[in-house]
Amino acid sequence: MITLFTIPKAFKGHTALVQRNAIRSWTQLSPRPEIILFGTDEGTEDAAREFGVRHVAEVGRNELGTPLVSSLFESGERLSTTATLCYINADIILLGDFISAVNRIPKGRFSWQVGDGMWTSRQRSCSTPDGPIDSNSL
Repeated sequence: MITLFTIPKAFKGHTALVQRNAIRSWTQLSPRPEIILFGTDEGTEDAAREFGVRHVAEVGRNELGTPLVSSLFESGERLSTTATLCYINADIILLGDFISAVNRIPKGRFSWQVGDGMWTSRQRSCSTPDGPIDSNSL
């Protein structure tokens, strides 16, 4: 099982459509992941309710009111009920093979995130009993 967490932009105009499409794609994965939407921007709480996902309003912020990435990741890790945690940009649509791709990643202590169509990881090369995993194919 996996937890996806994000801090969406305000749900306004075209951004609302894009983010709703992305979050909808996450809810259609099988098995369905745990999903946490962070923040208080307009529409975030409503979107969480619409898709039946968890909403957490509180995120640490700096003196200018900008959410702190460190706080977001700490909260995501603390609140997750799964062994695998993934930060994902709120506009990224996931396809049906996402969960199986994640399950091919060797278990271990490294982190990765999904954003702008790119996977990043501290561990650059991975292999499975079936052979190496090309991160470009994930």
